[in-house]
Amino acid sequence: MTGTAGETGDSPPPAPGYLRTKVLRGGAYLFIRQFLSLGLSLVGVFVITRVIGPEHYGAFVAANGIYLYLQNLGQVGVDVYLVRQPGNVAEREYNVASTFLLAAGLLGILLVEAGTGLLSGWVEIAGFEPLLRVMIFALPVQLMAIAASARLERALDYRRVAAIELLGQASSYVIAVPLALEGFGGWSLVAGWIVQQAVVCTMFHWAASYVPRLRIDWTIVPKMLSYTFGFSLVTWSWQLRALVNPLIVGHFLGATAVGQIGMAIRIVEVLTFVKAIAWRLSVATLSRIQHDKRKLQDAVTQGMELQTLALAPALLGFSWLGGLFLPQLLGARWSPILVVFPFIAVSYLTNAQFNMHSSVLAVFRKNYETTFFCIIHIIMFAGGAAICVQYVGLAGYGWGEMIALASYYVLHYLAVGIVGSINYRVAAIWWGGTVLGLFWHQLGVWAIAMPFVALLWPESVRRLRNLYYAIRPRASHVAAT
Repeated sequence: MTGTAGETGDSPPPAPGYLRTKVLRGGAYLFIRQFLSLGLSLVGVFVITRVIGPEHYGAFVAANGIYLYLQNLGQVGVDVYLVRQPGNVAEREYNVASTFLLAAGLLGILLVEAGTGLLSGWVEIAGFEPLLRVMIFALPVQLMAIAASARLERALDYRRVAAIELLGQASSYVIAVPLALEGFGGWSLVAGWIVQQAVVCTMFHWAASYVPRLRIDWTIVPKMLSYTFGFSLVTWSWQLRALVNPLIVGHFLGATAVGQIGMAIRIVEVLTFVKAIAWRLSVATLSRIQHDKRKLQDAVTQGMELQTLALAPALLGFSWLGGLFLPQLLGARWSPILVVFPFIAVSYLTNAQFNMHSSVLAVFRKNYETTFFCIIHIIMFAGGAAICVQYVGLAGYGWGEMIALASYYVLHYLAVGIVGSINYRVAAIWWGGTVLGLFWHQLGVWAIAMPFVALLWPESVRRLRNLYYAIRPRASHVAAT
């Protein structure tokens, strides 16, 4: 495709050295943004949730869970298409994408306004219905921001992307915290959310110098959808996990339990933020060695081990010390978080280990096979949670997570079909030690020693030594250069 930058919507291709520098700087900006975002999120959420309490927070979590799933459905992978599309993306394609996303957002509003009454009859959480009915009006705004954001990402302008996302998050708390202190409950979070989406959308369009125009082209829309359909199927099926808390816990246990589980999930996500970064990096890395089965096997094996080493300390630290500071930070009403935390932590730790397996499937474009795993996982998780919460209350959500762990055998089976045998021995030892350490409240103080025992296992020591010597020469080389 030929044309000027103005005609295509993209700039001319940069020189290779310049490109490498931009990518490295972009990665640094995104990491800094993620780190600052987590800190801002913790401060903002802890202040707000302490004030409004788990019941009001639970109503917001339930509404936000439905909203986020509709948002994932509505974007239909258009962001993936615009960012990853090879060559230049024409201005008309950006406009068609913006028009499609606007239509998807408006359809989401119609679906919610028409069906929320029926949905709230099942969820039975006070305040859930009006919160969702108002929050959903942010959906078209959030979806419209995608095309402008994609223009910046294609230009590798991650500095502006990171700054705008942080600005949007900060604006949310500037609105939400005073409203929470004034007694607006869940409405404070909804108001903050709407303001955040409006700020982000406006700033992205301004930074990208992009004014969207309504365009309909039925030759472009099918191309977008076919490019991203397999990827979207995986996302849609996996994101069903987010509905278990509002739809199942909300139905059987009510708003307070939804809020407590929602906060436990938020804490685990903060502690394991490196998991998402590692998945992105692993896809890029594995794509370079996809034709060498032996290297793939080694990458998957070492990836599982490194994920465990990266996540376990933070999860264990909160499990061991959370009871000391959590009541002071959030108040006694939030103490039940500690009951469900270890279950959710084990779920995220296991998922992190199998990140490498899903990365292999992504590299080899096994989207339908990955979707099959996701569906099996959701059935086991939702079914287990629906049964268990009725008998053991809040911990039943966690037991649903435990039941769903068996689904990872499907992911193992699919990955082995591509790379051959995978060595789980060391990763399993570290995983087992971490799990015992997480459940020290239930098992006894002796369980705290088990992660250290796992690390001191002779085979673990050898593997740690090998990892150290593998990293040290590179560090020396970097220092020398």
